[in-house]
Amino acid sequence: MTHLPSPAPRPVHKFGGASLTDGPAVRRVGAILAERVADCPVAVVSAVEGITSTLDRVAHAAAEGRDELGPVRVRHRSLLAQLELDPEMLNRHFTELATILSAIRSRRQLAAHERDHVLSFGERVSARIVAAHLTSRGLRAVPIDAYDLGLQSDSNHGRAKVLAQSAERVRSALARFDGIPVITGFLAADAHGRLTTLGRNGSDLSATLIGEAIGAREVCFWKEVGGVMTADPKLVPSARTLRRLSYEEAGELTRHGAGVLHAESVQPLARSGVPGRVLCVRAPSDPGTLVSSESAGDAAVGIACRRNVMLVRLAPASDELRARALASLARLGVEALHVEHDEELRIVFASSEELARELLPFGARFAVERDLATVAAVGCGDEEVLAALHSVGADVRAHWCDGPLPTRVCLLPAHQLALGARALHAVTFETVSPPQAPR
Repeated sequence: MTHLPSPAPRPVHKFGGASLTDGPAVRRVGAILAERVADCPVAVVSAVEGITSTLDRVAHAAAEGRDELGPVRVRHRSLLAQLELDPEMLNRHFTELATILSAIRSRRQLAAHERDHVLSFGERVSARIVAAHLTSRGLRAVPIDAYDLGLQSDSNHGRAKVLAQSAERVRSALARFDGIPVITGFLAADAHGRLTTLGRNGSDLSATLIGEAIGAREVCFWKEVGGVMTADPKLVPSARTLRRLSYEEAGELTRHGAGVLHAESVQPLARSGVPGRVLCVRAPSDPGTLVSSESAGDAAVGIACRRNVMLVRLAPASDELRARALASLARLGVEALHVEHDEELRIVFASSEELARELLPFGARFAVERDLATVAAVGCGDEEVLAALHSVGADVRAHWCDGPLPTRVCLLPAHQLALGARALHAVTFETVSPPQAPR
């Protein structure tokens, strides 16, 4: 009996919204996939840049009785025109969306599953636009909704978790495609067939779950930046690209706020041993950043920043009050960034008006400080981090060590975030002292 060789593992290519913002951007995506067609690539796409937020506003406007769908239609029809595609190809989806919004307007109420359904249209039409463009280039491509592929989740709308049994379904379904499947990121469906979303920027997670399911050769994240950097270059102009990160290092950077990858997207890569790579759509030949089992090699990994942080103070804080406050966090699925408890309870968490309302019953004992940020020196828990911040006059409201890597996290006023990030980057990556605070 002749044994045929197993097919080579397929790469997964994920394209974010900024990579799909207009006609020229979609053409760049088409060129990247066309150059790699011999590898039998799998594509995962986000919504066109800004559309998820727009759809969210449209859904809430419908609950207030207003029809604001027009800009969504105009944006996508403009994109079709730029790509010289059929201007009517998305009509069925716009009709479906209009019907859902009409039902929301009639009830003046937006259910969580309806919001997810409305948000789903960003990725669903994006997949169809990309697939149609690839077809116009002479390539075989088909748009696929992830839930039709077999991606099933729980019913936690807005931040759903994909179920483990999805992997075999996805693997079996994709084995039947020999063209380029263009799959919706961010989306799944629960056991009742209701659409769910995986949380903001969840398309990265979709790509790694699919990569894990099929044993992908590599999962490539195509961004507008050239890889994972030592800090946000908008805050730290001297930041440089990291050419290699371990799964643990990448996971810690994202967990502390580095926004290049979704915070949970590294976990499927680590479980399966599938490497990831962060690449720039404007420089596709650049190697970017490889995420694998091999470490970057340096103690300090990077400076991660998180904006829109709140500090909750609850005093006096008995054990009972502490338990009640933390239960309020758990009930909303909110994970505290840091908790301290002595005479008062102090909780640091990402800003959430919903959580603030949840804590209102604690009355006068409950106070919220907003407009804060965290800056974390991932891989560096030394006291020199605090010394660097104090030397530039940063007002460190709290600090703590966190995570499997030695990481010092500091809480600052939001307006001092750039100051703090530059100071930490200087002391950890530039072997120079941070600039002194003005006298």
